[in-house]
Amino acid sequence: MTGNERYESMIALSTSFASGRFTEGGALLAAMESFHIDGIELEYRISEKIFRQMKPLLTRSRLQVVSVHNFFPMPGVVKTGRGEGDLFLLSHPEREMRLNAVKWTLRTIEHAHELEAGAVVLHCGRVEVGPGVKQLHQLYRSGRIESDEARELIARLEEERDRKKAKHFDSLLFSLDRLAHAAERYHVPLALENRYNYYELPGDNDFDTIFNKLDGALLGYWHDTGHAHVSEALTLEETGILLKRNRDRLIGVHFHDAVGIEDHLPPGKGDIDFPAILPELKPETIKVIELKPGTTDEDIMAGIDYIGRLIQS
Repeated sequence: MTGNERYESMIALSTSFASGRFTEGGALLAAMESFHIDGIELEYRISEKIFRQMKPLLTRSRLQVVSVHNFFPMPGVVKTGRGEGDLFLLSHPEREMRLNAVKWTLRTIEHAHELEAGAVVLHCGRVEVGPGVKQLHQLYRSGRIESDEARELIARLEEERDRKKAKHFDSLLFSLDRLAHAAERYHVPLALENRYNYYELPGDNDFDTIFNKLDGALLGYWHDTGHAHVSEALTLEETGILLKRNRDRLIGVHFHDAVGIEDHLPPGKGDIDFPAILPELKPETIKVIELKPGTTDEDIMAGIDYIGRLIQS
């Protein structure tokens, strides 16, 4: 992957915080422009109507679209009225379902190209496993995550995931191979995000395999600070290992804080050691603050200021 100097001093904000808050594109963009940021990540909860309203305004905005989060905008086929990064699964073992995910991702890539965005952020699917997450979270909340019971549970869950993973992982590779051609054609890198749950793809040991099999593709790593913290809190990953292991492939980062296993909090409001993370980033890494819907303007501004001061120092 090659870097892009235009992102060196930029801080962007994801539209994630605004989900359900605006019904008109101009109002959403005006809200984004009120913050002390340089760029925007457009994410999957934006409807086609709001995007149509925003698109001509974005060309005149002082804010640059730095990244677009798949699937964008929210596909009109969605019955629930809610966009999701896992709405369609690139890892689905059924060909028709997998190709549907590819089709909607291609649309995202095309929009990202038109907006001159620096990356498309991808959720890559999951392995279909039995229940187990709730029990794991209960062990964490009761302070028993390092107990023998927790270690035995994690071993069972990971064994089931690994035993069932092959067909889902092969399907993901097929999808990424198709999408890599579009990424090359449109000059938009695909950024694979580390995920929240142990059964989602790519797992911590999968990134190298994907990058090696698709060597030369316009493909890289997107680091989510909150997701990594949750995996570390649940003892599923060694602290800091994902970012260190994938630093050379790093395209961008989602900054958000976490308290235990609750994430998408404003940076500076939780347990994450951001001063330890920042030295691992490259100067040209795309930097996006991604907060949960309902976050107050005051907390958003505090999070932006916190990250800004760390980057400057």
